[in-house]
Amino acid sequence: MSCDGNRQGPVVALLKRLIRAALLLVLTALLPGAGFAAEPTITDALRGFAINHWSLEEGAPSRINAITQSADGMLWIGGVDGLFRFDGVTFEKVGGDRRLIVSDILAARSGDVWVGLARGQGLLVYRHGRLESAGMPNPSREINDMAEDRSGAIWVARGGRGVLSLARLAGGRWQEFGAASGLPEQPVWNLLVARDGTLWVVLERAIYRLPPGCARFQPTGLGVTPRSSLAEDAHGGIWLSDREGTRRVARSGGGKIEQGQRLLHPEPAGGTRSLFDRRGDLWEATWSDGVVRVIDPLQRGPGSKVTRLGMAGGLLSSQTRAVFEDREGNIWIGSELGLNMLRRVPITVAPGIPANSYSTYRLAAAADGTVYAAEAAGVYRIAAGADPVRVMATRSPVEALCAAGADGIWAITHEAAFRITANGRSEFAKPRPFIAQACAQDRDGTVWMPALDDGLMHLRAGRWGSWPGLGPGIGDPANAVILPDGRAAIQFRGTMPAGPTPFVAIDRRFDHVGGIEGLLAGPGMLLISGATGLEAPMQPGRPFLDKARYPWTASLNGLAQGRSGDSWGFGDNGVFQIRTADLLRALERPGTAVAIRQFDFRDGLNSFVQKSGGSQIVVGGDGRVWFATRRNILMIDPEAIMRNSLAPAVMIRSILAGRHRFNAAEGLTLPAGTTRIEADFTATSLSVPQRVTFRYRLLGSDEAWTTVRNVRQGIYADLGPGHYTLEVLAANEDGVWSKEPARLHFSIARAFHQTLWFRTLAALTIGGLLYLIYSLRLRQVSGQIQQRMLARTHERERIARELHDTMIQGVQGLILRFQAVADHFADDPAAQAVLMPALDRAEEMLVEGRERVSGLRRADDRDLVSEVERLMSEQLNSPGVLAPLTVTGKPRRLLPELVDEVLAVLSEALCNAVRHSGASRIEVGLAFGSLSFTAFVRDNGIGISNVVELPGGREGHYGLIGMNERARTMKGRLRIESAAGFGTEITLRVPARFAYLPGDAPIQRKAAAESAAAAPDRKASA
Repeated sequence: MSCDGNRQGPVVALLKRLIRAALLLVLTALLPGAGFAAEPTITDALRGFAINHWSLEEGAPSRINAITQSADGMLWIGGVDGLFRFDGVTFEKVGGDRRLIVSDILAARSGDVWVGLARGQGLLVYRHGRLESAGMPNPSREINDMAEDRSGAIWVARGGRGVLSLARLAGGRWQEFGAASGLPEQPVWNLLVARDGTLWVVLERAIYRLPPGCARFQPTGLGVTPRSSLAEDAHGGIWLSDREGTRRVARSGGGKIEQGQRLLHPEPAGGTRSLFDRRGDLWEATWSDGVVRVIDPLQRGPGSKVTRLGMAGGLLSSQTRAVFEDREGNIWIGSELGLNMLRRVPITVAPGIPANSYSTYRLAAAADGTVYAAEAAGVYRIAAGADPVRVMATRSPVEALCAAGADGIWAITHEAAFRITANGRSEFAKPRPFIAQACAQDRDGTVWMPALDDGLMHLRAGRWGSWPGLGPGIGDPANAVILPDGRAAIQFRGTMPAGPTPFVAIDRRFDHVGGIEGLLAGPGMLLISGATGLEAPMQPGRPFLDKARYPWTASLNGLAQGRSGDSWGFGDNGVFQIRTADLLRALERPGTAVAIRQFDFRDGLNSFVQKSGGSQIVVGGDGRVWFATRRNILMIDPEAIMRNSLAPAVMIRSILAGRHRFNAAEGLTLPAGTTRIEADFTATSLSVPQRVTFRYRLLGSDEAWTTVRNVRQGIYADLGPGHYTLEVLAANEDGVWSKEPARLHFSIARAFHQTLWFRTLAALTIGGLLYLIYSLRLRQVSGQIQQRMLARTHERERIARELHDTMIQGVQGLILRFQAVADHFADDPAAQAVLMPALDRAEEMLVEGRERVSGLRRADDRDLVSEVERLMSEQLNSPGVLAPLTVTGKPRRLLPELVDEVLAVLSEALCNAVRHSGASRIEVGLAFGSLSFTAFVRDNGIGISNVVELPGGREGHYGLIGMNERARTMKGRLRIESAAGFGTEITLRVPARFAYLPGDAPIQRKAAAESAAAAPDRKASA
């Protein structure tokens, strides 16, 4: 396109328009039928779409002016209430409490979001998580439109002014355009950057354009009305919508200007916003008359089908200003009372068949693939690739519909049975009235019609009959289906009388599924479905698919095989598609995992399955699947099912710690003491956000992934200070997962009591306290032992005094008296022979008594090693058996009261070894260790019996019991090791803190002669 452009003046352009109009009037007068094409009908705006909306009560903004989608997939909505982000679930207001009146929004390729404001507030840009001023000079009353060109420059249409109404931001610098650039002084309403790079500018009364590389705007010669808009189709054609209608004004390639024929009646205010969607349909938002959709205008031209959608058709309001298509193909409509979304769905309503029939809908597929449907007033034929066409009107509702062998179908009414084929129909009047619940023609040509209380009716070769033995309350036939071998299977609600039948009777004896709800012709077999699952009653082992493992198997009312190796089911859970091979595999090996695709109310289903006999779902010869609901007949075309291949973008929004919420940001540090967090995240899959699946994990706490559906929050507890990484993945409704997880690195600060120095100090403090407690306890125990020792010492001294003052003094007095008697009979040899030996023995007893008293008073000075040696020397009957005493370690002083206890234990052990062991060697040892004191007696004799070792020992023998009691008294432990024929070892071990005297100075061993030298002294003293 030349930069010279069309330089014709406005007068020339006006003359050309007048000439074209005059020629058009002449042609209209001369040629009948010439002129504008007949106005298309306005009908069925929502066919193929499901509509969702978010009202003001659900948090949506009101009076929406603009909608766009940023690079991260978030939907941006602007209006009188401000600026909002929307993830399909939650509306998030952007800008805080600032009063923003948004007139337009533009999502740039860089990820920035440009926000045009009204009331002279200028232009803002959302960048790096915050709104900031764009610094636009000379703000106008409002910004009407914005566009981004190939270079990334932002063009701004500034409304409410005629001078410098167009501005551009490029390279960080603003430039304003006016008359010097070729633009007339008019307000700018709309901007369009075409695929070829041309900038189209819609002014108040004209359209100008700026081709790539040109410096001046060129007039197009097109006159318009105010508030007009442009849209570009998939082939580069430019379309104009204004009060005169919608028409193409430029073709692709060279941008040749034309005056195309209009597609729509003139709108009161024209289309305020218009766009071509990815399928080529044209959408226009009007001020007050909803949204208009022109279906495929490029292919059909002026005869295109036009639909209109307003408040009566499901929108929240007919006052619409914004229309937008997101990257998943959903159409968003901003209205005065909230946000609307149109999503293409696979389930559509069968056109031409009345909805809400007062009788049950019926379906059947003929052998040639033609589908037939029936409602209260007629029967419809649905040929391959065509819409339903009524082929018969009925006086009464059709009660049953089924295939008629190789040609046509049977339609059963209250009065007759009709066979309908492509060549016409035949009527067979009923012999008596009955209500057929279903019908099925078997391989022999018999048409079976279960009729509950009226029994089982059948029609063969034009003759009516009924199966004998059935009647009110007997059998109650309710449904019928043809098996793969051509026989009919008849379901009975009661019990079928015994006897041979040409059909297969399925009665209550077959009910293992919680009540038979569906009698189904499965792939090569009969299936029955109920509240608990699906069963193949005639297969070996009667395989059963439990609803706990396969939820889709419960309460199925229809099953049909498709043309591409798949099966289609219909029940309380909606419609599902499954590979037939997978279904057979699951029936062969119940528990095998199978994949299904579910379709429900989010996919265009608008009512529930009928609970009645006959086929509820059929597949036509063209592969289309038809199913009957309580409201109407619906259809799915498997070839038209779209798969959402767009992986959702995942974002971590915030973290709640305690009562404070923190926006997600790298390097986020949560307060010290945080142990529980709630992480909020989202995914920008807008088609069916309720089916989005999330996986998340918190590295540093839990490495395992947690999978949830339609839950956008993760909760973690029992956290401590440290560094963590939260990872989140998401999958859309078709299971397409995001390639990389969203990550948030954050940390939890340490409280002062969680720092290393505090823990070290606390450990030292606790250790000191424990040591203090230990010391106090040790001092307490030592004090108790010392008290006992002092008490025993006092008792020994008392005993010593008593012995000295009573027995020893008395004995000494007696000796003196007997000595006087002996002296008196000094000359009597016979008396001397008697008295002198008695006196010598008395002297010995006196010396021994003095030694005992001396021992009691000198307990602190006793040498344990010497005492043990003396104890061993007293064992006179063990010469050569008793080995010398073994002493290990440097001898230390024992607490005084322990000496007697140790000697008592050793004495008992030594005596037992000498008397009972029969040993050839007995060893005694003492070990003065730093941690404990140990004494032992070891022999190589016959060992100790188990009975002796048991608690209590043998009756009348208390030696071992006494040793154990003495060991416990010393805070020690007695251990007995023995085996028959291998000797015995008895070991006494006492902890050092309970055994030794404080200070425990080494014992100075006294010479043995010291003890011997004391004997003359004692005798002399005596």
